[in-house]
Amino acid sequence: MFLISLIFAFICFVISTFISINWINDIAYCFGYFFAVYIVTFVSLVPGFSYVFSVCSLVFNKYIKSSFLVKDPDVTVLIPVYNSEDCILDTLNSIKNQIYDGSINVIVIDDGSTDNSLEIIKSFESDNDLEIIESSHLGKAFALNNGLDLVNTDYVISVDSDTFLHDLAIRNIMKKALTSNANVVATAGCLFAKNVKNNFVAKLQAWDYSLGIFGVKLIQGFYNSTLVTQGAFSVYKTSVLKEIGGWQDCVGEDIVLTWDLLSHGYRTNFAADAVGFTFVPESMHTLGKQRKRWARGMIEAFKRVNVFGSKNLNIKSKLLMFLNIFFPFIDLAFLFFLPLGLILLLFSNPLLIGFISLLVIPLGLFLCFLIETRRNKILENIDIKFDNRSILSFLFYVFLYPFFLTPYCLSGYFSELFNLKKKW
Repeated sequence: MFLISLIFAFICFVISTFISINWINDIAYCFGYFFAVYIVTFVSLVPGFSYVFSVCSLVFNKYIKSSFLVKDPDVTVLIPVYNSEDCILDTLNSIKNQIYDGSINVIVIDDGSTDNSLEIIKSFESDNDLEIIESSHLGKAFALNNGLDLVNTDYVISVDSDTFLHDLAIRNIMKKALTSNANVVATAGCLFAKNVKNNFVAKLQAWDYSLGIFGVKLIQGFYNSTLVTQGAFSVYKTSVLKEIGGWQDCVGEDIVLTWDLLSHGYRTNFAADAVGFTFVPESMHTLGKQRKRWARGMIEAFKRVNVFGSKNLNIKSKLLMFLNIFFPFIDLAFLFFLPLGLILLLFSNPLLIGFISLLVIPLGLFLCFLIETRRNKILENIDIKFDNRSILSFLFYVFLYPFFLTPYCLSGYFSELFNLKKKW
């Protein structure tokens, strides 16, 4: 189905390119051919290719529910903690309340917290085995690797200190991990925003997590090529994790880890019904800083992992990684040329907002509909419904949300490309 989706997307790309020739010539008359080709390619053609590929993937692939496991295997959960006094208790309680027959060993690594996190952890009473590691503040990667050294179960689960797990989360993520392709060594859990009701910025991210992030992971999971098994909630084969040296000390440690696994010839997956809820930023500035960090992490992954030189990397994973190369160019085109195009359109000049670019909008909305429908069908089995999202926040998410985040993403790309000082 990957090849079929790719062929459909390529055919649409070629047809759109031919239709756009006159549009390119018109733009070139004012801005020159370099900018004309750049604008049309990254405002319309490449996003259109991505949307068509995604739509075809959702239409041609069915989400396969994980098979029933005879026995829940013993697992270890690693929780790195730094100044998390407001949320760590909820996280620990969500693990304590898991519906799971196997043993859940919990290792909490306090990374030099300066608040009351450590005292709260020590006072927590758990039915599961709970081990606490205290260290100075050396960063998340060090904390995770410190805990990994003590893991003796076949599978290890990473959970952020602000991630609240649904009571079937561990059972469902283990079902997916154990019933997937034998070469799958990491499975990402499904995350949604927890603090949706707090303000409008959080409501925007509710749509982002339930449509954008969920949709991308679902599609990549069809091809055993999930590009980010996020540290907030994912499971890994312990032996393979130790084999590659665990997490690297960098801004995007989970992105780099996932790409490292893929470059070694392993596969990764996504458990859409293994749900966790995470706290999202409640201000645009904090959200922007988060997305800057994510963008920088993607460039780190390209720099640290030899994507195109790896002989072990699966062709599907390689092509999906390749699409990420276009993100900085798309963001740059949207930031500078699309606002100018909208201004011209107000004066009845559609020079930069052509017919092909307008087609991207209904295609994107149709993609949102497909993701929404598929997600609701998957989650109805674990009785999760989304009733806190508004139409207003959806419209803002679709049409304006990217403009607010693009400058931060571009800052992240360029910061890593030019090796500027890293800030966590």
